[in-house]
Amino acid sequence: MNTRLTLLVSAALLSAVGCISVKTESEIKPIHITMDVNLKVDKELDKAFAEENMKQPKGNFSAVKSLLDRKVAGVSNKALLEARAGATDDDKITIAEANARKLKRMNEIAKSSGVALEAVQQRSAKKFQAKIPAGSGVWIQDESGTWSQK
Repeated sequence: MNTRLTLLVSAALLSAVGCISVKTESEIKPIHITMDVNLKVDKELDKAFAEENMKQPKGNFSAVKSLLDRKVAGVSNKALLEARAGATDDDKITIAEANARKLKRMNEIAKSSGVALEAVQQRSAKKFQAKIPAGSGVWIQDESGTWSQK
């Protein structure tokens, strides 16, 4: 009888252990990102290249506008100038100087914004090309690398 009682008590204890439940609770707090990187890059581009105004060029952009108007330079999909047919050696020097200034500023924007230079170049190219009036004949390069006149 002791054996039966021991087995019965053991079985009761084992079944009671199986019914024990542990409840855990955890709180998931949302993460809010308060800064949109694209907006920051756009603001920085607008500030850095404010002189890029096709109607009222300022500073060094006057020489760039002249190249674009004469169609001896075009705007690449990386927001840099490229020499076109008819560009003189002086034109190519002006293009190289303008590209060096612009590339330096775009590198600074990329670094301060924490994004890749290529992303800044693409956004800058779109913004710059949007400033060029339709029918102006300025050479622009689309995202796929195809050149056309606007």
